[in-house]
Amino acid sequence: MTIFLLFFISFYCYVLWILFDNFKFRKQRDKIQWRIHINGIRGKSTVTRYTTAVFREAGYHTFGKTTGSAARIIRPNGEDYDFKRKGYANVNEQVKILKSFCRQKAQAVVLECMAVNPVYAKWLEEKVMRSHIGIITNVRYDHPDYMGETLEEIAESLSKTIPQKGIVITSETEAKLLNILWRNAKKKNSLLIVANKHQVKPEDMEGFSHFAHEENVSIGYEIAKILKLPIDRALTAMKSAVADPGAFNIEYIQFNRYTLAWANLFAINDRESFIEVCLKLFKQLSSYKKVVLLNNRHDRPTRVELFASIARDLKFERVITLGDYETAVNKIFALERSKIINLGYSTKFKNASAVELLNQIVSGIDNDKVVIVGAVNIHTIQAEELLHFFAEQAKVDVRSQTDLSSTNSTEVTINV
Repeated sequence: MTIFLLFFISFYCYVLWILFDNFKFRKQRDKIQWRIHINGIRGKSTVTRYTTAVFREAGYHTFGKTTGSAARIIRPNGEDYDFKRKGYANVNEQVKILKSFCRQKAQAVVLECMAVNPVYAKWLEEKVMRSHIGIITNVRYDHPDYMGETLEEIAESLSKTIPQKGIVITSETEAKLLNILWRNAKKKNSLLIVANKHQVKPEDMEGFSHFAHEENVSIGYEIAKILKLPIDRALTAMKSAVADPGAFNIEYIQFNRYTLAWANLFAINDRESFIEVCLKLFKQLSSYKKVVLLNNRHDRPTRVELFASIARDLKFERVITLGDYETAVNKIFALERSKIINLGYSTKFKNASAVELLNQIVSGIDNDKVVIVGAVNIHTIQAEELLHFFAEQAKVDVRSQTDLSSTNSTEVTINV
């Protein structure tokens, strides 16, 4: 009987502590003047950085957190640092982060939604953030196992983070998808604002440290309008924001007789966004031969056929297979077999160095300018070799800027 009584008292005290802690958390959270929750398929991390920068420029003591290629905390001075996780990513970390920002007297907090599963996304919005502004960058086909098999189902899933009696901003333009967002915003008594990329002038896109997109910048403009911040100041703030580690940038190196333009698109997982970026890239680098690296991971079979078909439709002049699933890729290019060079795990190049891989990638190309596009997945042995190689060349560039032309890209010479 005594043991049972002790258990009951302990359990009762634990429940009281949970309730008190939750009450205290909500009271602290609600003191934050602006809470912004960012969801969508593409561009979430970049928009998180832009939004944080605009709030900072408007005079708010602002904190941000991204969960894209790397989880980063953005400080009120604009600097960021790596958020060191203990173990796997867990949505509960958002509670701890928000508590930390509260202790530091945050006036504005911008968090990228870290949940793919719409059940967890709904919990993050309704129980953790209770945001004033919800941002849904766009609706694209990705994560069908969690979000749905159609774009309409994915739009419904993303709608779970629309705030109650708040504002939701999107740069999505597809009418049927906008209708879903509008309907869900209306249910929650929220105002839907559609950011128009055409309000972003061509000259506005100059000066970014990364490959910027008008759609993302237009969302920043809508935030500026809400805060009554002049657009020119908002644009300057966005340009000054530290680029996300996964942000797309073109890096140039000299490799033997070739000028290589390296375009890391490993993080883009949907057809529409990948094609859009590639077309912009090809227009900018019209004199370059086009090479794609199809980097397939064994645990991501659904992307194999999708990206091989994209590579075929974009008419890449050379297709390199890395990692797994070479047979599946070769089958899709059965009528254009001469375009394929297999360097994946079934070949002797499984553990090749970046230099050995690059020698094979450019071998025999009859143009001294080559753009190499990394596609499908980031993490394989071979992709990581190449990423490390280009990252090291970027460090070399920092030490020798005075010898380079006045571009924002990397250009170094490597003798092999």
